[in-house]
Amino acid sequence: MSPVKRILMLLTVLLALGLFATPGFAAQIYVCTGCTTPPGGDPNIIDPTSINVGYAGNQSGVSPLLIIVGVPNAGSAPILSLHGNNAAGVGAYYGLHSATSGGTGGVFEGSLTSANNGRNDAYTVAGLSGGNNSENWSNWAGFDSAHGVTVGTSFALYAYAIDVALGTSPINIDFSSIATGSFVIAYNCAGTPCTGGNVDATPFTNAGSTAVPEAGTLPLFATGLVGVGALFGTQLFNRGRKEPVSVG
Repeated sequence: MSPVKRILMLLTVLLALGLFATPGFAAQIYVCTGCTTPPGGDPNIIDPTSINVGYAGNQSGVSPLLIIVGVPNAGSAPILSLHGNNAAGVGAYYGLHSATSGGTGGVFEGSLTSANNGRNDAYTVAGLSGGNNSENWSNWAGFDSAHGVTVGTSFALYAYAIDVALGTSPINIDFSSIATGSFVIAYNCAGTPCTGGNVDATPFTNAGSTAVPEAGTLPLFATGLVGVGALFGTQLFNRGRKEPVSVG
């Protein structure tokens, strides 16, 4: 028997025994405002009164969908409002440290800090495995600090469970009493067990952020726009001018 045939036979046996399985694919869940596909804002600036949560691509999950909110400076939990969906019952879903409230109030799941050189991620801190590790202290604190948000020493993590099997169409939620600089991310399972490729989560590139530009930068931005407008206006005017032609 040739070496090639031996290798093919070995691979066939391994596949039959489940020892050479193709790793599962974890789907991406985006959080944004006014969109039906992931904007990739790195992260996406959101309006807390109108938030869309959906899958990137043709994916589906199981109920419940978890929403995790990270509040800077160890702030308090915002209040969730649902549109067309209900809160899931009380439960420590998918490994959460504490059971969700069964309503629209958030339950504290832990504090994201600069420990482990800032590489600890919000999902792991909350007790959820297989989430996206880009939702870490370094990314959150760095983004907020760049936008003039006082981060303090930790982001308080709060969990909310929604009784919905997220599908191809995004759902709409909103938050009241949410602090500036908070991050909104999601976690779901595509099947059972909720491990490996069955875990769906939000990467930092498509997380929702309530940070806003520093007020001091707005006048400078406006001044820059005026200057650019004046420059282009002058150029357009000069293009339209006709030089007199001297007649000899």
